Amino acid sequence: MKKEDLQQVFEAIGKSGIHVAGDLVLEKHVEHEVANVEAGGIGIQIINGEKTSATTPEKKELSAEKLAKAIENCQEYFWGSASYAVVFCVCRDDYKMTPNMSAFERKVELLSYKKERNYVCKTGTITNAFSDNNIYYSHIDKWKEEGADERQIILRDELRNEFSKD
Repeated sequence: MKKEDLQQVFEAIGKSGIHVAGDLVLEKHVEHEVANVEAGGIGIQIINGEKTSATTPEKKELSAEKLAKAIENCQEYFWGSASYAVVFCVCRDDYKMTPNMSAFERKVELLSYKKERNYVCKTGTITNAFSDNNIYYSHIDKWKEEGADERQIILRDELRNEFSKD
């Protein structure tokens, strides 16, 4: 990245009211510009210039129990370990969570399950899925119009349905 471009990024971040504390990591993808800021387990993700702000409705917390139950109840819609990227994206876009793939993978594997799962979410699973399919960088509400596979759409919808249950 050129020094001038980097300066513009820093100026835009400063004007947006975002406070950067810690490391700033910029990644350029084929179709998406992603900036991740992580410090002490707290993260901000900006995708294609879109960011959450005071104008965005507050996201709800998702309990570990509800996450585990949804993963169990949606196993029939999983096609492989990469399905956990869909779970990650639903949690990232619909619920309050730090967009840290490694931390999410660890959390999923440490959850208490009552049923056996067909696939595990080992380290690198979600990162690899993102590398193989750029659709995961988009908000889940845009997947259909951006050409996501039908199985991704079905799993997204089934997870949302499970998460909405009391």
